[in-house]
Amino acid sequence: MKVVFVSCVFPPEHTFTSQTGAQTAEELVRRGHSVHVYAPFPSHPTGRLFDGYKRTLYSTSAAGPGYTLTHCFATFSRSSTLMSRFAGNLSFGITSGLRILFGRRPDVIYSITWPIFATGIVAIVARLRRVPLVLRVQDVYPESLDSQRRVARRNWVYRLLRQCDQMIARSSQQVLVISRVFQKVYENDRGVPADNVHVIPNWGNDDMVDADRSAALAFRRKLGIPEDAFVAVYAGNVGVASNAEMLVDALAKLTDLTNIYLVIAGEGSKLGTCREEAERQHLDRVVIHTPWRKEETGPVIQMADVLLLPTKGRQSLSSIPSKLITYLLSGRPVIAAVLPESDTAIAILESGAGWVINPDSVDRMAEAILAASEQSAESLSLMGSTGREYALQNHTREFNLSRVVKIVETAAKLHNGNTESAARSAQ
Repeated sequence: MKVVFVSCVFPPEHTFTSQTGAQTAEELVRRGHSVHVYAPFPSHPTGRLFDGYKRTLYSTSAAGPGYTLTHCFATFSRSSTLMSRFAGNLSFGITSGLRILFGRRPDVIYSITWPIFATGIVAIVARLRRVPLVLRVQDVYPESLDSQRRVARRNWVYRLLRQCDQMIARSSQQVLVISRVFQKVYENDRGVPADNVHVIPNWGNDDMVDADRSAALAFRRKLGIPEDAFVAVYAGNVGVASNAEMLVDALAKLTDLTNIYLVIAGEGSKLGTCREEAERQHLDRVVIHTPWRKEETGPVIQMADVLLLPTKGRQSLSSIPSKLITYLLSGRPVIAAVLPESDTAIAILESGAGWVINPDSVDRMAEAILAASEQSAESLSLMGSTGREYALQNHTREFNLSRVVKIVETAAKLHNGNTESAARSAQ
C-alpha cells in the first residue's frame, strides 16, 4: 500500500518522536509498503536550521532504507512564544497539506504532527481525498496550553481549539494515544468510539543509554564535579513546559549541603533563565551543559545519582515527557514533579523507580533531592533497576512498533474494503 506519513520532527533531529517516526517508516517499508514522509526542515530544539540544509519551499530526496522524504517549508520558533509556535505549526500544515492534496493519492495517512492547526489541515485533506487518517497524539491540546498558562480554560480560544480537536479526532479512522489518561480524554470528552482509540506508549531501545561507568566519571570531572558528590540531573529540552528553572530555586534551598550538585543538560528557550537564576543566586553547584550532543547521552545520564522530571501545573495530565523513557531505561532513580493521577506518576509508583511530588513546589523538590541524597547506594540502585525492568516491559520498540504498523495497515484495508463494497452495491 501507499502510505503518507506526516511528522513534525524527523531525523536528524534527535527526539523520541523523530526516532520512533523513522523506525515506523522503516518497518512499513520492510513490510513491503511504499512510504512518503513529509516533515519540516530540521531545526529542533534550537529553532535554527541544521548545518548542511538549505531551506526552500520543498526538498525531496530518498532517505532511510527505502522511503522518500520531503522537507516542507515552515517558519522556525527560536523563542518558543505562542505566536512563533503558531506560525510554525500553521505554515507546516499549509505546505505539507498542499503537497498531499495535489500529490499521488495514498491508501492511508499516518500523522504525528503539531496540534491543532497542522493536524487539522491534514485531517481536511484526508477527508477531501477520502483517505483514512490514523492520528498519533503526543500531547492533548488545548489542555496542554492551559497547564502552561498560555490559554485559560474559560477563554473562548480554548473552547474553539477544543472543538477543533474534537472534530479532528472524530474524523480520524483510528486515534493512537500514549497513555491511559489520554484515552479517557478522547473517549469521554472528545466522544471518539472506544474501539477507535488505542493506547500505545512511546518507546526507546533497551541499549539507548550506554552504561559505561568510567565514561560517566570522566564526564563528571569534565564538568568540574567531584567524584564523590551527589549529582541530580535534568536532561532534555529546557522549554516553557519543562519548568526546569524551578530546579535552580530548589538547589538554592540546599546551599548548606556542599556535596549536592545540579546539572541541567540540554537546549531550549528557558535555558538562559536557568543560567541567569543560578548566577543571580551565586549557585556555583548548578552546572549548565549545552549543547548536549547525542553521543553524550550515556555519560550525561549515567553520571546522575538521581534524575529530575519537573512539570508545570496540570501539564502531566496532557503530556508525558519522552525523557521519562530514557530515565527509566538508564537504571537511575527518578524524582518526578507530577500530579499523582498522571501516567508518569503511575509508572514511577508502580515500578518503584523513585519519588512523586506535587508540581511547581520548590520546597517539595528540595526535600526530595535531600531525601534521595540520604539513601544508600544499594537503595538507589534497586530503584533504578526496577524502573528499567518496567520500561523494558512497556516502553521498548519490540513491544510497541508492530502494534502501530498493524493499525496503519488495518485502517487502509478496512477503508479499501468498504470502498469496494460500496462500489459493488452501486452497480
